[in-house]
Amino acid sequence: MARIEPGMEAMLDMYFYETNSLLEQLDEILLRTEQANCFDSEDIKEIFRIMHTIKGSSAMMGFDNLSVLAHKAEDMFFVIRENPDVITDVSFVYDLVFQVSDSYKAQIEAIQNHVDGEYESMDFTDLINKLLKARDVLLGETSADAVAPAAGTPAAAAPAVETDSDKTTVKVFFEDGCQMENLRAFLLINTIKEECSFLEFTPSDVETNPETSKTIIDNGFLITFKPLDNVDFVLKQIENALNVQSYEVVAAATAAPAAELPPEPKAVAPAPVAASSAPVAAPVAAPAAPEVKEQSSVEKAQAAVEKAQAASGMQKQNLISVNLAKLDALHDIVGEIITTESMVISNPDLEGLELESFNKAARQLRKLTSELQDTVMSIRMVPLAGVFQKMNRIVRDMRKKLGKEVDFVIEGEETEVDKSIVDSLQDPLMHLVRNCMDHGIEDDVQDRINAGKPEKGTLKLSAQNASGEVIITVQDDGAGIDPEKILAKARKQGILTKPESEYSEKEIQNLILLPGFSTNEQVTEFSGRGVGMDVVKANVEKCGGTIVVDSKKGSGTAFIIKIPLTLAIIDGMEITCGDLVFTVPIATIKESFKAEASQIIRDTTNNEMIMIRGVCYPILRLHEKFGIETKVTDLEEGILLLVETDNKSMCIFADKLIGEQQVVVKPFPKYLARYNIKGEGLSGCTIMGDGSISLIIDTNTLIG
Repeated sequence: MARIEPGMEAMLDMYFYETNSLLEQLDEILLRTEQANCFDSEDIKEIFRIMHTIKGSSAMMGFDNLSVLAHKAEDMFFVIRENPDVITDVSFVYDLVFQVSDSYKAQIEAIQNHVDGEYESMDFTDLINKLLKARDVLLGETSADAVAPAAGTPAAAAPAVETDSDKTTVKVFFEDGCQMENLRAFLLINTIKEECSFLEFTPSDVETNPETSKTIIDNGFLITFKPLDNVDFVLKQIENALNVQSYEVVAAATAAPAAELPPEPKAVAPAPVAASSAPVAAPVAAPAAPEVKEQSSVEKAQAAVEKAQAASGMQKQNLISVNLAKLDALHDIVGEIITTESMVISNPDLEGLELESFNKAARQLRKLTSELQDTVMSIRMVPLAGVFQKMNRIVRDMRKKLGKEVDFVIEGEETEVDKSIVDSLQDPLMHLVRNCMDHGIEDDVQDRINAGKPEKGTLKLSAQNASGEVIITVQDDGAGIDPEKILAKARKQGILTKPESEYSEKEIQNLILLPGFSTNEQVTEFSGRGVGMDVVKANVEKCGGTIVVDSKKGSGTAFIIKIPLTLAIIDGMEITCGDLVFTVPIATIKESFKAEASQIIRDTTNNEMIMIRGVCYPILRLHEKFGIETKVTDLEEGILLLVETDNKSMCIFADKLIGEQQVVVKPFPKYLARYNIKGEGLSGCTIMGDGSISLIIDTNTLIG
């Protein structure tokens, strides 16, 4: 067991965030370049930079095994960076770097789950040896020992005649409140040191001494360097570094190349001319030229820096990382504010009173709380792109292991949902993608050809907004689900709850979501459709969503997940039925109206329908659906709400409308889960202004 170094606990969250972000960037670059079969110099430099940064931050945190692993991967990419010609056919490099990425993620997860500072330290010896062998292969006949001098060449390249005039000194200031300034300084040094032949910095012990943070805050971070190429490139790296607020050039290098002789010999060189009959003023003019040249160089450098600072000041976006727990707390507070606002405005003591000033203030309060809610929710909303892109990696690995040619198509990745929902979706989507790849797409290409399909299969992951919900579909064009096979397996496992003849095809397909159901006789690395599908269903339902299976034998299968945009606050229309109050999400309501006798008709099975502008809609009576006693049973006496979701519509019949109200969605208590309340058309409940409970209707389930 390894232990987190004392004093480093406060830095863990930042380390996890930044390292995971870099690993996601790494995976994205590898997937893109492998698919495009193009590994250009910018990609190589970016991978090298990622490994270099991870190496430095891991070393500072005391995670030595991670630092060494990143170092060896960095060495391999140093060879590629210095000699791009070696990358003519290096598919093994992709596999190796993906292994490095996976190993890093596994170790970070182990550290995140540490107990009392102790965690399981992974042994990367085998992987490190593979990286060393890969480096030797890339070097061709060059021995591994010859790599070290090459890697050290930049640091040893400073000429013997180097002087202070060859160096540039800058003072860097980090953003206020970014914290761990010594860590920021150390990462900055790691970023630029490969581009410098000489590098010094003050304070010099930022890697090991957290106390230097205060010095950096008070006095700035001083860096003296000599670039391998040009000053502007290094200054640009400093300017674009994370959390750098500004910098100033304290001393600029002269324009004279480092290989030239020092100024003193240059001043002596014209001496023979001065000994002739030339005027006495001639020797004075000779040293004056370098002085003027040096001054103009300084001014030019300073002007360039000022211009860069001015430009960055207009374009640089200020971003901060916030712990999700703090956003959850803020979200809960906003929910309580909205509930309290409802209690104040709906106070029964105010009924019948003409309070113009109060009503005006109440409208202003409603406006402000609505804006506050929108702001808080927008902070929590994140695109699905991050989760969707991670599926690229799963498809890529399974292509290789299963030997299947599959096109992976992503649509709607810009769709935004609540951060907590995004986190809950990763595992379900991973299971579904793996099942489509393993069990959906045919193993034999000839089977696809015989069925009139393209040789290459298609797996599609899509998302779209619909009536306050997000619909996510994982779809393959494979063999589909065989109802007879599913029914036979269900019969064998004894999970049928009614006679087989009473099961519809859709019900049979959805049997695969039951616990323990599987059509695979043997458990494989990826398992079969059904293994773990009950876990998928449970995770989806945990975030307020539903999942259904839509499959046709021979044509493919689609898993359709419907989840709310947010689990938080909705605009609802309150209606009554008997003594109960229900809330219908306003996003699903098309209109509300009173029915006329001439509009009411019956279909062939005697179900009530209503004709609206030439279109017939089914009627659902709430009192019949939920067994509620009410005196309002005549359709002409009550109120009808036309609701629509997922392109399906119906009319809900209730006693009367109360009015529009923002409500905070509360989940049902866990002990009610066994009654399948959500399956009956209720998605949750809310506390009303008078303290009573209102049930929230799930129109999607009611219509479905």
